[in-house]
Amino acid sequence: MKIEEGVSRLSFFASLYEEAKERLTGISEALEKNEAQYRGDDRIDGSTERATAVRNITYEIVESQVASDVPQPKITAAEYSEERERLAHAVERLCVSVRDELPFEEMNDLDERYTYVYGGSVWLVEWEEREGGRGGVRVECVSPRDFFPQPELCRIEDMEYCFFRFDTTREEICRRYGVSPEVAREAEREGASDGIGETVTVVVCYYRGEEGEVCRFVFSGDAVLEDAVGYFRRKIGDRRADAERPGKPIPLTSGDAINPVTAYLRPDGSVGRVPTALPYYEIREFPIVIRRNTAAERRLLGQSDCAFIRPQQQAINKVESRILQKLMRGSVTPIVPEDAQISVNNSVFGQVIRLRPGESAAQYGKVDTTPDVSRDVLEAERLYDQAKRIVGISDTYQGMDTNVGNISGIARQLQVSQTAGRLESKRRMKNAAYAKIDRLIFLYHLSYADETRDLHYLDTWGREQNVAFNRYDFYRFDPERGVYTVDDGFLFSADLGQGAEIGREALWERNLDNLRAGTLGDPADPGTLLRYWQMQERAHYPFARDQVEFFRRSGKGEEVNRENESESGDEVAPVDALSVLAFGRGEGTR
Repeated sequence: MKIEEGVSRLSFFASLYEEAKERLTGISEALEKNEAQYRGDDRIDGSTERATAVRNITYEIVESQVASDVPQPKITAAEYSEERERLAHAVERLCVSVRDELPFEEMNDLDERYTYVYGGSVWLVEWEEREGGRGGVRVECVSPRDFFPQPELCRIEDMEYCFFRFDTTREEICRRYGVSPEVAREAEREGASDGIGETVTVVVCYYRGEEGEVCRFVFSGDAVLEDAVGYFRRKIGDRRADAERPGKPIPLTSGDAINPVTAYLRPDGSVGRVPTALPYYEIREFPIVIRRNTAAERRLLGQSDCAFIRPQQQAINKVESRILQKLMRGSVTPIVPEDAQISVNNSVFGQVIRLRPGESAAQYGKVDTTPDVSRDVLEAERLYDQAKRIVGISDTYQGMDTNVGNISGIARQLQVSQTAGRLESKRRMKNAAYAKIDRLIFLYHLSYADETRDLHYLDTWGREQNVAFNRYDFYRFDPERGVYTVDDGFLFSADLGQGAEIGREALWERNLDNLRAGTLGDPADPGTLLRYWQMQERAHYPFARDQVEFFRRSGKGEEVNRENESESGDEVAPVDALSVLAFGRGEGTR
């Protein structure tokens, strides 16, 4: 993107930001309308009157789809080799470790609702330096209402620029961007007067420079907070650093090392030597990930569930308002003789009618004008069923099936599976977005993580293992040219076997069925039971870890039993394989 000559950089980006906001006015209004509908808006389209009763089916349908599962990373090498497979495993453990450090459960909660309400969510992945000089990845799930892409483009990869909008304080921009309090005083909040101590609006622009590199410009009001051309380039002071020239050998995880002097083959077959130059990896893409609900033609975000069921929500609001009006207008009017010696009011049991001699109780009565709203109720339920069918969910999926006692458990599970199948595309879009986040996590560490990151994990047998992520392991040497290149050829996806595609209880039952069927080995063998409980632990079964430790110790045989006898003084009973099946079935948790 070329910046106009003779125009200050602040004026250029500020005008570009205002233009982007203006061009996206229609989309911003639609997002606002969807959010209001989700919160139970009582406005009626095309009318100045408001609904007197709101049955918020939008909230109910959206919330029934919210999933707490965070897709787990799966990384494979684009071209297989034993070494590259080991590196892929290190990258996978790195992504898991970063996920554990960040509040992904909270961000997933936001992401789910943003996606269904707005049609998509926006993720911003950044690298930040932390105390001690050890940097790390910072991930944030941003509301689409605070993201302003380049108009008319529906792919981040095709954009020349885009904007984020954040609200913060003057003190925070001083800390984060290193500006003086005098500069921070010039910051402003959109739509409000500025003042010391008030929050301000920070606008962040990612754009492509003339060489296609990613740049960043940050401003607030008249204050320029950051102007980074070549934002992802490594710098030494104010100078660009293209390559690292080590002064001593750099150890690799394999046991080898990158030496300060590199030998290479000349065209004539002789050996040449040059100082080693390790090129710094530079990210060439915006650090932004879009998760779509369901794909839509020529649209950056996907299709919103709120927009699809809005006609049904509006109609239900009208019907429910009519039901309330009918019930409020209905009444029971008493009938009394003209010369009755009583006064009538609305109190309950506040009167005693005393009949005069010769007077009949039949002279007293009532007129019931309570309306029949049964057809209105049926119409509201019909509209509700329409909305659920549009989105693709059922009563069984929501846990509200009234015919639970009339169908078998297998049939009920089949109904849930069929509903889940209709929602499959949404899960696939979520998995794709998380795979892109994992890729950015890897690229950031490939660019800036100079220190080795030691990571630990549980292997297939439940044993703790160590693995190291060393960005120098990804350098490849070309002996003919005598140069190093960086290997970033890895494929990122979601691990579909980690419970994200199946309910945990169903996974527990499947593991138990495999144990009974003998597919894990002899059910009477403590080693088989150890394997079973390790699988349950990976599926997050309650107290499975305790069972793993129990069978691990029991599997050592008589030596462990004698040790336990000496410690407790009591005889340790042998392990009975079938005695744990009831616990494995989940009965112990109810």
